[in-house]
Amino acid sequence: MKEITTINWHTKVLKEHKKEITYSAAFSFVVALGYLIWSYAQGSVFVWQSISPIEQPSILVRVFYSALAFAVPGYLLYIAGFYKFLHNVIVRGLRDWQLYRGIKAVIWVGLIFLMYEVFGIIVSIMNAVFSFFYNLFKLVLYISPGIGVFLILTIVGAYAVVLAKKRLKLPHN
Repeated sequence: MKEITTINWHTKVLKEHKKEITYSAAFSFVVALGYLIWSYAQGSVFVWQSISPIEQPSILVRVFYSALAFAVPGYLLYIAGFYKFLHNVIVRGLRDWQLYRGIKAVIWVGLIFLMYEVFGIIVSIMNAVFSFFYNLFKLVLYISPGIGVFLILTIVGAYAVVLAKKRLKLPHN
């Protein structure tokens, strides 16, 4: 018997746009490295700094993403049987529908608030990771300009070769 597998919409979208997402991330990385070489050529000294290439989402975007509380943690609670357990304990055991509805409302408000805050935290973590690697490359460039420029140009060259192979449809070796 053939097993049926379901693919969520987000998995399908990520698979369809995998190439564009990868190219965008690589292009952003290469531009950041180019900026690093330019700032070094301008004679700036090494100072550990925090950069924020990804902006914090606006209120409207965060509200939209908080609606994902129904799709992610709410679904996980449903699959785990939490609501069925809650129903059995409160409605069947205590025979109190109002308490059950109140607890569910508190849980959903909590999930929505959690998802509202989670995206801000994720963006902060991503900016911290970008800042770390940016400053690491900047430190290598400051300590040893030859090695720093070599590493940066190697990364840019590798990106250019991969991009050329993709565009010219050359076989991978």
